[in-house]
Amino acid sequence: MSLPSEQPSPKQYVATCPACQSKSLVVTELCYKLPNFGDVYLLSASCSTCGFKHTDILELSPHQEPSRYTVKVESPRDLNVLVVRSSSASVVMPELGVTITPGPYAQGVITTIEGFLHKAKEIVEFLLSSEVDEERKRRCLDILKRLDKAIDGEEHFTFIIEDPSGLSVVVPKEGVPTKIIKEPLASGD
Repeated sequence: MSLPSEQPSPKQYVATCPACQSKSLVVTELCYKLPNFGDVYLLSASCSTCGFKHTDILELSPHQEPSRYTVKVESPRDLNVLVVRSSSASVVMPELGVTITPGPYAQGVITTIEGFLHKAKEIVEFLLSSEVDEERKRRCLDILKRLDKAIDGEEHFTFIIEDPSGLSVVVPKEGVPTKIIKEPLASGD
């Protein structure tokens, strides 16, 4: 996704790293207008000394309602749907056995559905490399097999993002028909 010419350039500056206290934290900020969503503030920080990283996406428009987006992934082109996930959103791919929930240090991210598949695969591979019992190992291997098939476009699945802050959005690729359902997220969901 390229920035339209009327979008401002990112601002970049150096700050003190909260992890190692060195003056080597490069902070990049950008205000950006997302189609079908509104203005957002993008923040990225990375320390060249200790490797600390942080990213976040903040809404600049009026408050959004809690929402749930559901995408039926039925072809490889659906993997390229753009997803803006706020730091408070959960991602669920039920047929693949994957749930990604935000923790206290969760970060906002802009990626594609395929990007979430690769992230899930990375997490499951890490779990598999840890000491796990035979049942968990079998489950991890099963999930990895399904994730690989989904990445290769051989497995249909449902991608759900639920955001109590309403800051997440799913943006279809222009000119590509994709089944996206947006609905309010009821409290307690």
